[in-house]
Amino acid sequence: MNKKDVYRLVTVENGEIDAAAILSTFSKIETGHLKGDIRLLNYYHEVPVNYGATVNAVENDSVELSIHEIQAIVVKKDRSTLINSRHFPKDLGVHCYATYVNVSKKSVILNNFSYAQVRAERREAVRVSVPQPIQVTFSHDGGSVDATMVDVSGNGLSVCSAAEAKIDVHQKGRLSFCIMGIPLSVPGTFVRVLAEGTDRQVFIFKIYPDRRTDTFIGQFIYQRQVEIINELKDGLIAD
Repeated sequence: MNKKDVYRLVTVENGEIDAAAILSTFSKIETGHLKGDIRLLNYYHEVPVNYGATVNAVENDSVELSIHEIQAIVVKKDRSTLINSRHFPKDLGVHCYATYVNVSKKSVILNNFSYAQVRAERREAVRVSVPQPIQVTFSHDGGSVDATMVDVSGNGLSVCSAAEAKIDVHQKGRLSFCIMGIPLSVPGTFVRVLAEGTDRQVFIFKIYPDRRTDTFIGQFIYQRQVEIINELKDGLIAD
């Protein structure tokens, strides 16, 4: 997942004052002056991993938390996390980095805190990544573009194509692809492009599935969610 789609760092006062205010909030939670309501948020193959956590200690510029084992696996992979609490100002979350993660002890030490607007929380639908290449063709009045699916939700999908592919913003057409061996064709509108290097681009589409297509996409998303959670559980066993 592109980090720009997940969060945007926000400065309330300045970096130093913001970090001090965040640490102060954690200290008040640790001492019981504020209710402990923090939750960590990471994404694994586009699926949100979002569990509560407990503040164990605040020392200098670091915070030690007890966290869920599955959360610990993803934080260990990402080396960072997002934190939500009603005690942060202006409906903001917090972004921070992990300097220490112990999955078996369900413990993490975090530092380098900044306020963040968590964009991914505002999604209208659950999105999952695609484990194996799924070929997609976007057909429109001006021609067609062949691509490979990156991820899919009930109302949108992302595809990867060669950098020279050109699609006008708001271009309408049809996206044809197979999910679970079932050929589907769904109306779609091109939204924007994400550049990911010189040899490829990721195109974002909004889709408008009918009931049949929506059912198959929903089944695929549920199946992928189960696979992803099982993968995390397998990682817990292997850790």
